[in-house]
Amino acid sequence: MTKIFLSYDREDLDPARKLAAALEESGHRVWWDRHIKGSTQFTDEIERALAAAEAIIVLWSKHSIASAWVRDEAAAGRDSGRLVPLRLGDCRPPLGFRQYQTLQLTNFNRLASDPVFGELNETLISMGVESAEEHHRDRPARHGEPINRRHVLIAGGSAAALATAGGAYWLYGSEGRSEVPKEVEPLMLQAKQLMNQNTRDGQYMALGLYQRVVQIAPDWADGWGWLGYTYGVISHFRERAESVSLRARAEAAGHRALQLDPRSAFGELALAAALPFIGYYTQRDQRLTRALSLRPDEDEILIMTGTALQMVGRSTESIPLYEAVRRERPFTAGEYYNFIVSLWNSGRLAELDEAINDAASLYPNQGNIWYARVGLAMYAGEVDSLAAILADKRSWPSGVPEEQTKSFLNVAHAIESKNPSQVRDAIDEQLKFGRLSAQQAELVIRTVTALGSLDEAFNLIDDYYFGRRSVIPDGPVKGSGFSPDQRQTRILFQPVTKPLRADRRFERLVKELKLDEYWKLSGKPPDYRKIPGL
Repeated sequence: MTKIFLSYDREDLDPARKLAAALEESGHRVWWDRHIKGSTQFTDEIERALAAAEAIIVLWSKHSIASAWVRDEAAAGRDSGRLVPLRLGDCRPPLGFRQYQTLQLTNFNRLASDPVFGELNETLISMGVESAEEHHRDRPARHGEPINRRHVLIAGGSAAALATAGGAYWLYGSEGRSEVPKEVEPLMLQAKQLMNQNTRDGQYMALGLYQRVVQIAPDWADGWGWLGYTYGVISHFRERAESVSLRARAEAAGHRALQLDPRSAFGELALAAALPFIGYYTQRDQRLTRALSLRPDEDEILIMTGTALQMVGRSTESIPLYEAVRRERPFTAGEYYNFIVSLWNSGRLAELDEAINDAASLYPNQGNIWYARVGLAMYAGEVDSLAAILADKRSWPSGVPEEQTKSFLNVAHAIESKNPSQVRDAIDEQLKFGRLSAQQAELVIRTVTALGSLDEAFNLIDDYYFGRRSVIPDGPVKGSGFSPDQRQTRILFQPVTKPLRADRRFERLVKELKLDEYWKLSGKPPDYRKIPGL
C-alpha cells in the first residue's frame, strides 16, 4: 500500500491530523506525527520513513517555515522529485522552495468535498502514487497516457510522474520523441529542477548532474546537448574569464552531440546558446531554426527561440512560441517573465494585464515578476498602483533595498506630474546608479528615457555597449570585467524606449550593433519598422 510522508510543525497538529485522516480515508497509507526532538530513535525512524515514502507532503505555514526539521524533510522531497507542497494561511515558503506551485487548503473540516483536496489526489496519482482503491481498480494501462502538467509542476516534477507518462514527459514532451536512457532519467529530472531555480548554486549543481549523465551514457547525443545547452545559458551571466571557458565547453558538448547524431536538436540548441548576445544574430537564427525543424514542439527550443526573437526586436513572432508551451504546461517564473516582456514589447496590453496578474498569483515573490510589475506601473506613472505593490512587503523578493523602492516612487511621481523640478531630481537620482553594473544600466536607460532625457540615455547606452566615456562593469563587485558581446538588446525595443527609436541616433546605434545588417540579410525586419505605433 502507498506510503506518504506528511511533514508539518507541531503547532499545526490539528490541520495535519485532519489531512492525514482524509488521505487515509482515500486509501493512502500516511506516515506522520513523529516530530519529537532530541531522540535518536525517532530521528532514525524519520529517516527510514522519508526513504520509503513515495510522496512527501509538506505543510508550509508561519510555523513550519521556521522549522529546521520541516525544511530538511522538504529538501529530501525536493531533491528526489517527491515533494508535494501545501500552504496553510498566508505564508511564503522558505528560499529554495518558492519556485514550486503550492496548493492552499482552507476547509479542513470538509476536506473530502474540497476541490483542492481533489486536486491534491490528482497530483498524487500523476506521480504514480495510487490509493489502495485506485491500485486494485481495473483500468487501462497508463503507459503513454497524457498527464496534467499543472500537477507535475505542483509535485516538483516527480520521477514517478515522468515514468507514468512513458518516460520523461516534463523534459521531453508527450510524444516520447527522445529515448532517454532509463539509468539517467532521475539525474535529468533533478538537473532540470535545479536549473528552474535560477540560482548560481542550482546552475552549478545542474552542470554536475549533466556531466554525470554523459559519463553514464556517453553515446546518448541529447545528454551532451543538454550539457552544452546548460553551459551556454550560464555563460551569458558570468564574469568574462569564466564566461569564455563556459562557452568553449558549450561548443565542445554541442559538437559532440552532433557527432553522435547529426540530427540532434539539443546539439543545435547548445551551439545556439553558446553564441554571445551581440553580433551573432544570423548564426543563432540558423541553429535555432534547424533545432525547431527537428523538434518543433520541444519546450526548451521554443522558449529560447522566443527569447532570441526579443533580442532582435521581433517580439510579436515570439508570442505564438510561448503560447505553444503554455498550452501544454504552466510556465516557470522565468518563462512567464519572458512571455510578459514579449506581450509588452508587442503592445498587447489587455493580454499583458491578464498575464502579469496570473504570474503574480503563481509567483508572488519571484524577482523578475515583481520587478516587471513595479516597472510597468512606474513607467506608466501609475503612482497609486505602484504604491500598492510596494506597500505589500510580503511580496517583495529577497534583497530589495528600501532606498531603491523610494526611488521607484519618485520616478512615478515625476512621470505623472511632469513637473520639471521633480523630473530633474528623479533623473539625477537614477544616474547615480546607472554605471554601477550592466543590470543597473539597463534599468536606468529605460527610466531616464521615460523621464524624457534622451541625451543622457544615449550617453549611458554608449558606455553600456561600447565603453566610450566610461566602462560599465558586468557586475557590481570590485574588479568586475567588461563583456560588450554579452550585453542584451531587448531593452531597445520596449515601449518605454520608443522615444529612442524616433531619434536619429538610434539608427546609427543599430548599425553599430550589426542589427541593421541582420535585418537586411535575413529579410526579417523588427516590429518597430513594420507595425505602426511600436
